[in-house]
Amino acid sequence: MNDFLDFEGKSVEQAVERACQELNVSKEKLVYDIISYGSTGIFGLVRTKKALIRVTPPEAEVVASGDGVAEPPAAEAGPESDNEGDNRSTINALLDETFGELTETTEATAQPTPAAQPTPADTEEAISTAETLLRQILNLLSSEAEMLVLHDNDQHRIFISGGEAAILIGRKGQTLEAMQYLVDKTVNKQCGKGYRIVVDVEGYLETRRNELKEIANRLADRARRTGKPSTMNRMNAHDRRIVHLALKNNKAVRTQSVGEGYYRKLMIMPRRRKNPSKAGGRTRQAQ
Repeated sequence: MNDFLDFEGKSVEQAVERACQELNVSKEKLVYDIISYGSTGIFGLVRTKKALIRVTPPEAEVVASGDGVAEPPAAEAGPESDNEGDNRSTINALLDETFGELTETTEATAQPTPAAQPTPADTEEAISTAETLLRQILNLLSSEAEMLVLHDNDQHRIFISGGEAAILIGRKGQTLEAMQYLVDKTVNKQCGKGYRIVVDVEGYLETRRNELKEIANRLADRARRTGKPSTMNRMNAHDRRIVHLALKNNKAVRTQSVGEGYYRKLMIMPRRRKNPSKAGGRTRQAQ
């Protein structure tokens, strides 16, 4: 028989109760080490982790040492550090897991359609919920950062400034994007749908929007001149929407997302033109 057994639960207490039931021993006689205290994640949405205990079975407990006294199980080195360590590593793991949940999102859900007009009181509650969540994240990434709520018609923007902006934005805006996703998810769960709360860091969203429009127009011009499609690298639904709208009124090209999942490529294709020679031939025949 193994020298130990592992039991999981939402909490240490639940794991202990489960062990007692399966081994038919009382809590007072149960010999165990706590491997992990578990974690509820941020607002219970992602990065949840069960508590884990390592139990010495009653049969192993009675195996005596030379003097007839049972030796306690050797302590495992390191498991207690699950709740410690580098905060940035923790949040990076959280963001990685968050992006794993994005694969079911499409352009249709990139801009949620409000089911009903929220009341001012409900809106304040939603903004407060978003601020509370963001403060938890900022405390891990850049505690010096500050938040300011800006209102623009039915859109509310939480503007983050100060601190380590590069870390908060992340590579190609991925950390900022993950924070936006968590805000949407949390607000929808706690306050209902219909709120548009945008998270921005040092005006990055406007810079990114202008950059995408410039790239889209340049590639559209290339596609028009060469008659061949141009492809933009994989982008999230929000960025693809910016490109779609930027080229919506361009009669020389059309846009199309390619692939599956949250990140897709976007193709800018020249529109087919009518053959002027054929048209001219038909005109001469008619004459």
